[in-house]
Amino acid sequence: MNTQRIIGLLFFIAALVGAVSCNRVKSAPPVTQTFEPAIVDPVSFVAADITFNIRDLERKINQALKPVLVKEEAFEGRKGEAWRIRVERTGPVRIKYANRRVSFSAPLQVWYSNPIGLRKDKKSRPLCALAVSFVSPLSVASNWRLNTKVSLENYHWIEQPTVRLLGVKVNVRNLAENLLNKRRADIESVIDKAVHDELRLDKQVNKIWNDMQKPMRISRQPQQIWLIPRPFSVAVAPVSGNTKQITLPVQIAFRVDTRFGEMPVVEHLEKLPRLLRRNKVPDASRLQVLVRVPYADMNQVLAQTLNKQKLDLAGGRVKIKKATVYGGGRSLILKADVGGAVNGTLYFRGHPAYDTLDNTLRVQDMDFDVVTKERFLATADWLLHDSLRDTLQSVMVVPLKYEVESLPQKIETAFARGKVGKKTALDVDRFRLVPQKIVIRPENIEILIKVESKVDLLVKRL
Repeated sequence: MNTQRIIGLLFFIAALVGAVSCNRVKSAPPVTQTFEPAIVDPVSFVAADITFNIRDLERKINQALKPVLVKEEAFEGRKGEAWRIRVERTGPVRIKYANRRVSFSAPLQVWYSNPIGLRKDKKSRPLCALAVSFVSPLSVASNWRLNTKVSLENYHWIEQPTVRLLGVKVNVRNLAENLLNKRRADIESVIDKAVHDELRLDKQVNKIWNDMQKPMRISRQPQQIWLIPRPFSVAVAPVSGNTKQITLPVQIAFRVDTRFGEMPVVEHLEKLPRLLRRNKVPDASRLQVLVRVPYADMNQVLAQTLNKQKLDLAGGRVKIKKATVYGGGRSLILKADVGGAVNGTLYFRGHPAYDTLDNTLRVQDMDFDVVTKERFLATADWLLHDSLRDTLQSVMVVPLKYEVESLPQKIETAFARGKVGKKTALDVDRFRLVPQKIVIRPENIEILIKVESKVDLLVKRL
C-alpha cells in the first residue's frame, strides 16, 4: 500500500471516529421576525399625604405674629372724642381644625389714651381684655402658600371695657365693641398675612422634589440597576385634618429612567413647578418603570453564569463554550456554542415572562429553532435534545424576589439618608408589583412594571 493511500485511510478513520464520538451540528442563524412597537414612555405618580402637626403650625404662627396687632392710632368716638387705641396679643395663638375649617384663638388687650383731656398724663391705659376666636377655610394656592380667609367668629370679655372719667369708672362696652368692629379687618388681615408668609409648602416639597431625582439603586447583583425619577408636575387635593394634625394629599407625576452599571450622574434637576389643584387625587401611588435591558448587559450576565459550564445530561456531557442572546422579533434567540456530546452552534427561541409567584424573570417555551432542530435530530439522540433544552431553560432564570420585596425599604432608606429625612418621615405601605408588558426590541428587551403603593409623608419639623 503506497503512502498516499495510507494517509487517506488515516484521514477516513479519524473522521469516522470523530463522527462516532461527537455529534456535530452545523446550524444557520434563525430568520429574524418583525419586532413589536416600542413601549411608550409611561407616566408614574407618587401619592403622598403630607401631614403637619398642629402644634408646629401654632409655633410658626406665634413666631410670625408680633405682639402688637393694631398700632396706636387716632379713633373718633361718637361725640367727636379723639381716642387713641392699640391692640396687643397677650398670649399664644391656639389653632384647631374641625369640619374643614381652621380656627385661631388668642387673648387680646386693648389700650387707650384718655380722650377727655383733663389729665396732663396722656399715657395709654388698659381699656379691656378679651378672648377672640377666628375661623377660616384652609387651602393651598398655586404659589405653594397656605391660604386663609380669616373672619371673627366670637369673643368674650376677660376684663370688661371701662374707662376712668373724673375719677369714676364708666362702662364703655358699646364703645369697645365699636372699636373692635372698626379694627376687625386689620386683625384678620394680620393673621392671613402671617399664615401666607410663614407656611410655605414649597420649602418642604422642594427638598422632596430635588431628592427624588437622585439615582436610586434597586439591585446589586448580577448587575447594578438604577432608577432615576424625572418629576414634572405636582397636584394637591383639598386639605383635611383632625384635632392633632392637618393633612394635604399630594400627587407627583414623573417618568422613570433606568440605568445599568455604575451610578449615573444627574447633571440637571428639574425645578419645582407651579402647584396644580384637584378636587381629589388617588391615595395609591402608581409607579410604572420602563426597564430597557440591553442585550450587551444580558450577555455579560450570561458570560458569568453559563459560559464554560459543563452540563451532565442523559446523553453525555456538554460544555457551553459561549452563549449570547439577541432579539429575534417576537421571541428571544439564544445562540450557544457547545462541545462534548454535541459539538457546534445551537440556536434556541424563547419568550421572556415575569413570574409573580416567586418574582423571577424567566425565558419560557424555550426550544430549538426550526433549522437547528432539523440538524440536531439528524445527528444527536432525542433524549439529549430534551435534556439540553430543559437544562438551558432552567438556567435562564433571573431571580428578582429580593429586589422586589426590599424595594419599599430601599426607598425609605434612600429618603432617610438624604437631607429631607431630617425634617420628614416617609412610610411606604401596601407595596405591590405587577408586570404590565414585555416587548422584544432590536437593541434590548423592554419591560413595563407597575408598582402600587401608599406613601405617607410626615413633616416632623417646619
